[in-house]
Amino acid sequence: MTRPLYITSVDAFAGKSLTALAIGLELQEGGYKVGYFKPLGMLRYEADGVTTDEDAHFIHNRLNPEAPLEAICPVLVTSEVTEKALRGEVEGLGEKIKEAYEKVSADRDVMILGGIGDLARGSLLGLSAPAVAELLEARVVVMARSASDASVEEVMLARRLLGERFAGVIFNFVGPDDKEALHGDLGQYLERHGISVLGVLPEDELLGAITVRELSEHLPAKLLCCEKALDELIVHFVIGAMGVASAAKYFRQLADKAVITGGDRADIQLAALQTATKAVVLTGNIYPSGPIVKRAQQLGVPLLLAPHDTLSTVERIDDIRGRLRVRETAKVERARTLFRKHVDMDRVRGVLGLS
Repeated sequence: MTRPLYITSVDAFAGKSLTALAIGLELQEGGYKVGYFKPLGMLRYEADGVTTDEDAHFIHNRLNPEAPLEAICPVLVTSEVTEKALRGEVEGLGEKIKEAYEKVSADRDVMILGGIGDLARGSLLGLSAPAVAELLEARVVVMARSASDASVEEVMLARRLLGERFAGVIFNFVGPDDKEALHGDLGQYLERHGISVLGVLPEDELLGAITVRELSEHLPAKLLCCEKALDELIVHFVIGAMGVASAAKYFRQLADKAVITGGDRADIQLAALQTATKAVVLTGNIYPSGPIVKRAQQLGVPLLLAPHDTLSTVERIDDIRGRLRVRETAKVERARTLFRKHVDMDRVRGVLGLS
């Protein structure tokens, strides 16, 4: 008997994919045959001639690479599909999902199902999180980005919408004060109202890191040198808009950083290169001087030429930092360490009926 566990959330970018992978790997390590399936996808990705979802492809390769790639994410939510749905021209998506699920779940003890967006996403197609959970007869773990009043009330509403399929909640990106509340009065309140708090995950710098490659693609920026360092992780971002003496002092205090500064600020660029810097972002589409490029090449630090001014560039960086992407081995291992410490896997196994 296959036991499906659907990971959804009350907020976008709440860490669903990383949670799905971490839980799947923990169960797999415990001796269970685990598979991954994403009913709906949004991140279009081409692999081996198959169009699928990028997160689904990555997690599938880690958990059940033997499953048919074309079946791991049967429905991509594109603007074209949504427009057709509005005109009443889309039918049979539920049957398509169920058929693909049966292929992927064959001989699996547990299937981890990945959600998109929040509980409501997919409603235009008749495939909201509650609808998909009902279709696949899955228990549901809900993620929340914080323990704010608004998030807690959204979780309580999710409990009502999901009914008996609701398995519990995992709070993510939790600060010290909220952690204390969730282990105290707030947690007890939720438990009394039928909401099992399965985990309280703290904020973590490494999990919030992005690669130089992701940064370059998102800005978008032109890579001027050091392609081999594109997969380095950036933890901190620093705006180099101060005097060079102040900048140098500040740069020395932070490792694993990217420095954002005007392309005409050679003094700041040099100060950044003299400390533990993963990349220098040059704003305003202004090329750096020859000596700066040469020094960056010697140190292996990528220079990224951004087309926008510093303020617009920082806004774009803030946007990508809010989106947790699962790609790097270091992030996966860090997530597993956090899950072992902060998520009650015994309760997770319990809601699935596993010994």
